[in-house]
Amino acid sequence: MYENLSASRNGCYGASASHFTVQAELVDKVQLNDDTVLQRLKIDSVSSDIVRLCQQKLEEGGKVYGQVKALQNMARRADHMTVAQLESEAEEEQHDYDDELSNSETAQAAPNVKKSTRERKMYEPLEAIFDAISSVPTGPDEAPGSRPKRCFRNQTEVLIPDEEHTLGYPRFIPDFSLLEDPSLCSSRLWSDRAGFIEVKASSQQRPEVDVEKREVSRILTQVAHYARLHLSARPFSVFSVSIMIFGCDFCVSIFDRGGAQVSPIYNMFRTSGTFIRVIRSVTRILSDAELGRDPSVSLAPSSVSSSSDGPVWIVGAVGSDRRRWCTAGPAIWSSLSLFGRATVVWPVREINEHNELVGDAMILKSTWRSSDRDPESFVYQNIKGSHPGLAKFIAGGDAVFPSDDDNQEAITVHSLRGVPVSRGERTKVLHRLLIESVGKPVWMYETDRELLEGLIGALKAHRFLSEQNILHRDVSAGNVLLALDPERQGSAGFLTDLEYARMEAPITQSGQETVEAPTAYGPLRYHLQEPMQRTHTAFVATQRGVGISGTLQFMSRRLLAALMSGQQSVTTTVQDDVESFLWVLLYAVLRRLVMVHIGSAEEREGLKAVFCQTFGGMSLQTIYDSRISSHTLDIWAFPLVKRFTSWPMQLIFETYMDSFYSQRRSDIRQQISSIRQAASPSPAPKKSRKSEKQEAADFTYEGMLGILEQSLKFLMDSPAQDIKVTFRKDQ
Repeated sequence: MYENLSASRNGCYGASASHFTVQAELVDKVQLNDDTVLQRLKIDSVSSDIVRLCQQKLEEGGKVYGQVKALQNMARRADHMTVAQLESEAEEEQHDYDDELSNSETAQAAPNVKKSTRERKMYEPLEAIFDAISSVPTGPDEAPGSRPKRCFRNQTEVLIPDEEHTLGYPRFIPDFSLLEDPSLCSSRLWSDRAGFIEVKASSQQRPEVDVEKREVSRILTQVAHYARLHLSARPFSVFSVSIMIFGCDFCVSIFDRGGAQVSPIYNMFRTSGTFIRVIRSVTRILSDAELGRDPSVSLAPSSVSSSSDGPVWIVGAVGSDRRRWCTAGPAIWSSLSLFGRATVVWPVREINEHNELVGDAMILKSTWRSSDRDPESFVYQNIKGSHPGLAKFIAGGDAVFPSDDDNQEAITVHSLRGVPVSRGERTKVLHRLLIESVGKPVWMYETDRELLEGLIGALKAHRFLSEQNILHRDVSAGNVLLALDPERQGSAGFLTDLEYARMEAPITQSGQETVEAPTAYGPLRYHLQEPMQRTHTAFVATQRGVGISGTLQFMSRRLLAALMSGQQSVTTTVQDDVESFLWVLLYAVLRRLVMVHIGSAEEREGLKAVFCQTFGGMSLQTIYDSRISSHTLDIWAFPLVKRFTSWPMQLIFETYMDSFYSQRRSDIRQQISSIRQAASPSPAPKKSRKSEKQEAADFTYEGMLGILEQSLKFLMDSPAQDIKVTFRKDQ
């Protein structure tokens, strides 16, 4: 799974890079002209009487007939231009808009994409038409007070998640938001949106897919961006509904974790009945679950949720554990991945039959697993013994649709779409884990000692698994956590997320199938986003693949080089995983300093740029180039790093930086020697054993633990060397 770290309004490498990245992902995941989309919207539930009343408003002499004609005239003028001309016109406006953003504060508040003048002129007539349809008095299609009263509103401000993202949450603006209630018109929260509309000026700007060229039209890529943000900000959502309007034509799309279904294209006025039914259905007919909410969860009663600032959710049984669970605060982690695992992590407490919260806080993790792989809970259940540096597993199982009988159906992409899974076909399955260990992200450490103790605990747990022939293969900043209660955990930090672990024994491996890695985006908030890129290979017999796996920003240089050369079957080793711990350490140090809001604005911007350059790469090439550079670890020239990081921590990076530099210098000498040897007929001079030896970094358990524990001892012996940094309460 590939994910992008965005640290600025346009991301580290600009909006265009993000556009082309999502294009590549969408090509094989879009079903056009899918008649089932409108069936899922239950448009036939809208009565013919309501449709006739709405049509009267749109026809000549009706309330909004003038707005209909204005919209038709705009579309007619736009249709005289080519798509290339329209997009060029919009890009010129975007360049002028970018030039107006002369300071970082304005840039941070501005959207990634400014809407074109042609599109903005369509807003007024469209909003009038939407209101005319949704405001028709109650009829046979709804009982008074029993149906939602959603509305579409033009969006003029950047949408944000429920809590502030400090590292540049992608700043996109859909043309229209489907608000849960008209009283939310001033809200900028993605979570208050039940759906959205994207508008284009011409009927030629329709959703299209060119498989041969590996391209999809711009409107589809934009809607995909909105869908991933929408699903991330509403973590108990399983799909996202959107409407695409281009000229006077429209269609409906539903994005889920398997791809996108797009309805046939209709004309808003020549087939006004269909258009009216769609608008009426999403505003006045469909329930929250029918618009994408997870059917296995429910809102908590007011007696539980009254003291909370946001919605409180109740989740049923997790696997064999039959207890009910209630969310105890906002999501700790909500991935921006659209077609990946889309991991969400919640703090939860047990809720009893009297709707009372009991017991200590625990962690509930939801993820979309591939049906041809054993679930993560399978790995936990096959671990012999326990280790304090490993997340404490309680129960796990696939989420199921609510049912009054024992015939429970798992929630999958196919079941949500209402289609059967063919023999041998893969689907995505919603899986949940209940974990006793409660932690915080590694970058939320307050002292260097806390971070080092946490990493040492997680690394020792990694060794514990390795001794049982279980290799994690996905060590990242999202999978190493600092314990909130180290005494209860038995360790200052712990390792989690074993979905891609390789179990070499006693399971037999046979058959290999390469799975194309989908694209996703983000980290964005210190406790919200799964920020990286991941690729994996699935195996038929074991469902626990042994090919290259991991999060690209934390992958070892050896595996990155293998991917650069086109290899997919290089086996991950212990040393590869141990090297990932070094990149986790660097990520934690940089991100913590970016987030604490210390130093001058110039110092913070400089450090943020380095963080973005080091961990914000959108492509394999960019990440690889960063990792093979010895300067990546040379962060001590930055004043904030010098002032707020201890010298024992600095010692760790200097040790590996020197090793990287020596190894890189040796590689260059070897390349030059090979070139000379190829160009000269005379034999190359024989090298001594000493000159042939490379000073490689020691990524054995003994080597990494030795360096970390040495620095930790320095801090324990000289506590004054450590520097405490406290995060603000609003973070």
